Amino acid sequence: ALPICNGRKAYRIVKDFIEEYKPASVLDFGCGKGGLIETISELWPGTIVAGYDPGTPKFAKMPKHTFDAVVSTDALEHIEPTHLEETLKVIGSKIERCGFFRIACYPAKKQLPDGRNAHLIVKNPDWWRNQILTHMSVSIVSEDISVLDKSEKWPNVVGYVYDVTVKKV
Repeated sequence: ALPICNGRKAYRIVKDFIEEYKPASVLDFGCGKGGLIETISELWPGTIVAGYDPGTPKFAKMPKHTFDAVVSTDALEHIEPTHLEETLKVIGSKIERCGFFRIACYPAKKQLPDGRNAHLIVKNPDWWRNQILTHMSVSIVSEDISVLDKSEKWPNVVGYVYDVTVKKV
């Protein structure tokens, strides 16, 4: 049985990437409570898996070393806009070989306690592509852009899902 439902859900997002690249080590950037880390550890024994998430005390410290791969699912859009450039540089510095990012390009259904939308950066995939190429020292291997429309349930939740695979240059 796979652990924690969020871990299973996140694993479905990164599964093809992990199967194709078979990284020896993985950093989950924005790992939350670590569900994806547990799932990868269980399904890929021998893979070194670590996480970083400033909102979770257990994962609040950025690992010092680099990783074969860095993955991030639904985390980059939560970064304070003033910290994005620096954060992308840090993520880029952690990649030895490749990375996979899923970025939500639409407003979240949740608000932060200060009233702002939980997705602090709502930009289109072209904007994100430019940020990644400008600040991460990577090239783009593949990208997939899909339309997301949850307006039946949540009026403003419309936009794109941007999946991007990168390799170190």
